[in-house]
Amino acid sequence: MSVPQGSTNFNVAYFASLTNRINAALSCAELQSIVDNEFPSIQGVKDSITAQIALIAPILALLTAPAANPTAIVTWLSTFITSFLTPYVVPYTTMAAQQTALLAQIAAIEAAVTSAQAKFPSCTFPLPPIT
Repeated sequence: MSVPQGSTNFNVAYFASLTNRINAALSCAELQSIVDNEFPSIQGVKDSITAQIALIAPILALLTAPAANPTAIVTWLSTFITSFLTPYVVPYTTMAAQQTALLAQIAAIEAAVTSAQAKFPSCTFPLPPIT
């Protein structure tokens, strides 16, 4: 069994390996076993990225200082934003890019499963939704 995804950085090699395993499946049962074992990990990756973005969202709202405050307060707020808050937002850029890449990998995995199912007579089973 593979290392569960979702608690570490997004691993593109995992998806390439999974696609190869799907394409190499020798039976419908093997294909379904791969799907049943691996789709929860994919859901974990997606949930982790979504959770990280949600945690950072309130901080993003603080990146613009209010313009109506006196100069000293605006200067303090600007320093607070650039020196304290901005470093905490750096993961947002990485996670947003990973989220986009993950969605493309999910689509490719789902297409690979559908294609692999066609190799086996009467091989139909629903793909678990990744929400």
